[in-house]
Amino acid sequence: MNTPVLTTCYFTLIITCCFNTVFAQHDIWIDKDENEDYVARHECSFVQAGKAFIMFGGREQAQQLDIYNYTTDTWSTGGSAPKEFNHFQATFYEGFIWVIGSFKTNTFPNEIPADHIWLYFPPTKTWIRGPEIPQNRRRGGAGLALYDDKFYLIGGNTKGHNGGYVNWFDVYSPITNSWTVLNNAPNARDHFSAVVANNKLYAIAGRQSGGEGGVFTPLIAPVDVYDFKTKTWAHLKQELPTPRAAPSIALFNNELFVMGGEGSGKGPAYHLVEAYNLKTKTWSKKADMRYPRHGTQAIVSGKGIYVAGGSPKRGGGRQRNMEVYNCDAPSGKNIIPSTLKAPKTICISVGNTKTIKIKNTSGNSGIFITSIRIENDTNNAFKLLSDYSFKLIKHNQSSVLNIKHINISKNAEAKVVITYNGNHKAVIQLSSK
Repeated sequence: MNTPVLTTCYFTLIITCCFNTVFAQHDIWIDKDENEDYVARHECSFVQAGKAFIMFGGREQAQQLDIYNYTTDTWSTGGSAPKEFNHFQATFYEGFIWVIGSFKTNTFPNEIPADHIWLYFPPTKTWIRGPEIPQNRRRGGAGLALYDDKFYLIGGNTKGHNGGYVNWFDVYSPITNSWTVLNNAPNARDHFSAVVANNKLYAIAGRQSGGEGGVFTPLIAPVDVYDFKTKTWAHLKQELPTPRAAPSIALFNNELFVMGGEGSGKGPAYHLVEAYNLKTKTWSKKADMRYPRHGTQAIVSGKGIYVAGGSPKRGGGRQRNMEVYNCDAPSGKNIIPSTLKAPKTICISVGNTKTIKIKNTSGNSGIFITSIRIENDTNNAFKLLSDYSFKLIKHNQSSVLNIKHINISKNAEAKVVITYNGNHKAVIQLSSK
């Protein structure tokens, strides 16, 4: 007789949290119990892009992308990934999903780090190969976080699970296509995630895979903190209460949530959730997840944290089981592809330089330029003064090209071909006088 009452209270709680205009945190996990028409996988990424959640990479059918549309509560298949990405923290920015700091092969224990940055553009299901990662900075199992239009890559492992753990710290700017090595973090770690909050980067959990402790130890308890304002490293006074590898990490309601993970001993993964309050500077225990898991990401959307996939036990294993913390009310905006606006024709006087403005218009996504070339220049009269390859133009922003006429040929002709967002092109006709 009590069951209907409990059920009514449960759903009343969900409805209240979803429609309450004042944010209230409810320490519960809700089993989505949706149509699980996607690959059960672990060591994967789970990331929101627009009005969809996208799961890809990992150990199982790594190249298949599974897309969950939360407005229709349905799954579909996206474009096939070019590599078997695994052990990575995919990050959404300017309409693209960025893969930096992953492994590209799936042969345990010697997975090979990816040698390029990769982008996925959901509206057209297009993969774009970005610039090369410097050869001496390649690794997988690293944390990736976005701050001030730049990607910060921390930690990782250069040898898969075979002792190549590092404390490296790098920044990549997609706007300038520049890669800069920064001061090392205090602790080497892999199998973890990074998160940014209040102008600081937090590296939480993880381990040193394949060292003297073997594949699964030692676990890393200290939380390393990088201050973007002072450009210095420090650490939290309070270590992670339960050290573990490959938990899901999220910033939610001014707390750093650490969800699940795997320990050093055989057996089930954790369903334990601990959170660090950035205001009180203390750790607390939250409601356990309904399913133990490690090796997947968490999505913060609307008023909830969404988790799916991962392994239910230490090491290999797979599951689906999407669940949400606090409230099932995701939110997002459709990704609208942008167009690159450029002049149709440009005339450059003999021996002079012309500055050409190109602009990202119409949509709400970035323009990622893979190449700009001068073609059909029969007189070799024109020259690009800089390398404009692999550069991002944010939505509603612009960039400039500088082109010089370099010989005495009058009435020369050529064209500038700009390739962007995969296979889109803009053409500028050049002439001289």
